This record gives sequence, structure tokens and C-alpha cells, in this order.
Amino acid sequence: MALQPDRGGDTRNAADRRHQRTAITMLVLAGLVIIAGWYAWDSITDPEETSDGVAPTCQPAAPTDAPPPAEIELNVYNATDRNGLASSIAREMRTRGFAILDVANDPSGSEITGTAEVRAHLDSQAAASLVMAQVPGAVFVADNRTDGTVDLVVGAAFEALAPPGGAPAPAPPADGTSTPLPSC
Repeated sequence: MALQPDRGGDTRNAADRRHQRTAITMLVLAGLVIIAGWYAWDSITDPEETSDGVAPTCQPAAPTDAPPPAEIELNVYNATDRNGLASSIAREMRTRGFAILDVANDPSGSEITGTAEVRAHLDSQAAASLVMAQVPGAVFVADNRTDGTVDLVVGAAFEALAPPGGAPAPAPPADGTSTPLPSC
């Protein structure tokens, strides 16, 4: 009578390997479900992006309570490395009737990754809203200046001024926080 090798250990090892593969497969699938759920939740709750991942654009217009452009003393500053950007924007803003005072690089040296910042005192909210209506995506930044001037500081994402006209823009918040213009 020949001795048969004990196959109990081999059968046990094969079953253990099957269980390990099943567990790994289930973990991978659970991870994919979690990632898909997170992506879906982010898509639903992010008002800045549409389903194709592109931020919507619209053209806000001048607020009705804003002073005329000729009464708004505007400084135009460049916070990018594009030469002549502040000059070209100042020329266009002058043709739109704004009183241009200073055209230069941003004196604060801030890095602005968005379209633009409109800086002014809270008392100049209406004037700042009119300037914000000229630059889609601009944000208001309240400061402590004592005069009624408004600064338009162009950032890295700036592409072009908005065409004249459009829908009313909201006034900047009273608490001094930066607020992007809403989507139309």
C-alpha cells in the first residue's frame, strides 16, 4: 500500500487565497463607491462649477444706486507679470467714463490668482459694485482708506473686461469679506 500525500493543507491554502482575493476585491470596490459618492456630492454642492467642470460666466451690470463713472476715482493696478495690462485696462475704463488716477503695478504686492480685486472703503460700496460689474469674477475687498477712491487690481485669471451693460450687480457685503460676483 502506497502512502498518499496529505492534501488537506493544500486545500486549506487555496481556500485562504480565495478569501483574501475576495476581501481585496471588496475593498477596492468599496473604495470606488466612496470616491464616486464624494465626486457626486461635490458636484451637487459646488455652486461655482457646472456639470462639465467649467465655471459659469455672466455679465453683471451697473447697480442702479452707483454714482456715474465720471464721479468714480479709479486706480488700476496690475498684480500679474503681464506687461502693460494695467495700462490697457485703464484706457478701456477711461473710455467707459471712469476718472483714472493711478496706473501701476499693485503697490501692496499681493498675489491675486483670481480675475481681479476691487478694493475700496465700505462707504464706497456702490462705486465698487459698478467697477466689479466691469470685470466678471472680480471680488470686493474692503479696506480702511479714508478717501472715496476705488482700486481695480487685476489678477492672473483676468481675460477681458465685460462688455458694457448687463444685469445689476449686488453690493459688497458689509462685513468686509471678499465676495465673488454671483452666477447669472
